[in-house]
Amino acid sequence: MLEKRSALATAHPFAWAALTLGEVRNFTLTQVAGFGGFEADVTAVAGALPTTNDQAAESNGRTVFRTGPQSFWFVGPANDDLASRLAGKAIVTPLSSSRSRISIEGRAARDVLRKGIPIDLHERVFTPGKFAQTGVHHTPVLLHCIAEQRFELYAMRTFALNVWEWLEDAALEFK
Repeated sequence: MLEKRSALATAHPFAWAALTLGEVRNFTLTQVAGFGGFEADVTAVAGALPTTNDQAAESNGRTVFRTGPQSFWFVGPANDDLASRLAGKAIVTPLSSSRSRISIEGRAARDVLRKGIPIDLHERVFTPGKFAQTGVHHTPVLLHCIAEQRFELYAMRTFALNVWEWLEDAALEFK
């Protein structure tokens, strides 16, 4: 059997006074999409869905992002059975193995992210719960504000190490 290996296995997490960079592991990421009234079926199984495409919702132990008009990402615990429970009710695509989840936290987190993310990250604009599908130095990511000084980035596995190394370089002035 193949062993599951992180795309960031060679990355070195760090914790400085102003900044911590790490990987969040052991989660499921499930994309759910559909047509017509599928959202009612999804809500019956998974709980409340977000109504806007910039504010994540917490529902039944999962974080839910509306990533498109009729598309959602569900981030849950490693043993989440949501995909099997939604089979036949929506178009379900497991994405857990396709994304790496990077955390960046500390008083310098916003300053580091501002160096390469072309959105308004001001504390009054990009508040906890907000998310954006954007890019870090030309690499697509979903950026989620977890707390005032904590963010998580969902990057495609193939680019995760590049995103990590970019964050590391951008953070050097805060070492």
